[in-house]
Amino acid sequence: MSTENLNRTSVFAEVYPKKISEKKDLTPNKVNIDVLKKRVFEEKKRERFQNRILMGMFFLSITILGYIVV
Repeated sequence: MSTENLNRTSVFAEVYPKKISEKKDLTPNKVNIDVLKKRVFEEKKRERFQNRILMGMFFLSITILGYIVV
């Protein structure tokens, strides 16, 4: 049994470093700042839109509630 465990660890030790080196090759060395700025802008735009919808729903519900009560 102990020889089987040693054989398994040696197989994993050989495969694992290859996967790490492959992942390093896939990552780019440069970052395009324009793409990052665009992502941030679109995220803020989406947040503003959601906030406006939320406030509109709030005021609409207040208006409908006021109309029903009066």
